[in-house]
Amino acid sequence: MAVTALLEPGLVVDLVLDGGWRRTATVSSVATDAIGLAPCGGPLSLPGQLRWCQAALEWRAGGAAARTDGILHTLEGGALSLAPIHAPERVQRRRFVRVQAEVPAAIVAPDFGRMLAQTVDLSVGGMLVSDAQTLEVGRRIRFALDLSGEVVAGDGEVVRGTAAGARGVRFDELPASAERALSRFVAERQRQKMALA
Repeated sequence: MAVTALLEPGLVVDLVLDGGWRRTATVSSVATDAIGLAPCGGPLSLPGQLRWCQAALEWRAGGAAARTDGILHTLEGGALSLAPIHAPERVQRRRFVRVQAEVPAAIVAPDFGRMLAQTVDLSVGGMLVSDAQTLEVGRRIRFALDLSGEVVAGDGEVVRGTAAGARGVRFDELPASAERALSRFVAERQRQKMALA
């Protein structure tokens, strides 16, 4: 599976380094020996003024999740380039369990205002929100979810969109209490689904 078969300019990807450093970027160019990465929003720079380091690139395309490892280099103008070490591998499992859930969501973003929406699905790591086509990919948001009377709030980023106008939001690290509440909600939905099966 060639890198060029899965990556294309404009695709939103995650850069992951050991120790938990994670940034979102947009693919600017794809070649067999280098993947150009442009910042989503603010500047894109390595931690501690590093000029290069080993990193993983993770993304979703065509309904599949993929990952490749490589050497990440800083470029002029706040961009980065990843030189792949090996061919991408498909990632079979999500990091977080996702359940279908229609939950009321309030979304606020700078220069956007407030929007009331509803989730399609939900996990501890993110949500898919219906009828949210006015939110652009790459936009930073603040959200609040009503989990049957318990409100969970946090920050996140719009990382993908669907043709039907839904938007996928990846949550930033949540406060411990919010993460516990979401975990309980997801586990209860899973139990309900298994009971009906």
